[in-house]
Amino acid sequence: MKNTEMYTGIVTSQEEEQFMLEGDRDIALQAVREGYLVIAPTTRGFGETRTEQGKAVDEQNSCRDLLVHDLLVGRTPTGDRVWDISRLIDWAYETLPLDKQRVAITGNSTGGTISLFAAALDERITLSAPGSYFCTFTGSIGSIHHCECNYVPGLLTLGEMVDVAGLIAPRPFIAINGKEDPIYPIDEVYKAFEQLKNIYKVADATDNVALFVGEGGHRYYKAGAWPFIRKYFSQN
Repeated sequence: MKNTEMYTGIVTSQEEEQFMLEGDRDIALQAVREGYLVIAPTTRGFGETRTEQGKAVDEQNSCRDLLVHDLLVGRTPTGDRVWDISRLIDWAYETLPLDKQRVAITGNSTGGTISLFAAALDERITLSAPGSYFCTFTGSIGSIHHCECNYVPGLLTLGEMVDVAGLIAPRPFIAINGKEDPIYPIDEVYKAFEQLKNIYKVADATDNVALFVGEGGHRYYKAGAWPFIRKYFSQN
């Protein structure tokens, strides 16, 4: 499916609507229904931010082009996308009636990648709920074919994915994964989560970390996100 607008509940066919609803992909609309003010940006390399060549052939994304262009100048797509989130938060702080104690980030797949890295690097994000991403680098990206933009060169020489997620502690964090996700194996998810619990224990925040496992595959699971977000936001 190439329609990135379905994440805001906008579809152009019955097929898209079915795909959206079956995978809980209308994430921004779900957040609005929960009563939250929502920013739903287009991720670089998708939608209108694809290359002109990508748009011409209606490809799913232009992530590989973005990766190659970034590597030529010493950057990464993940870095670009996290930078975008921080600039959006700058804008929201200045222009919107924002409750700065309740800033959550959530998304699926590439959106899950951004949700984890952005929260690790920007402490203004008070809660992170990445979908279909949290795992181990070695057991997922390092051994299974993935989108090239998931790679951050040299990162594994510094630490595993759990070490990145650990930077979020003691802020609330929930990993949302599918039991049958073929590119983020659930055994590796459990392994990483056990390690993350230890980090949160050291941070004296064991109640702030959770894992939700849905029965399906690589998709979003709203049942994992909103009760967790609601719980922690109601405490502030």
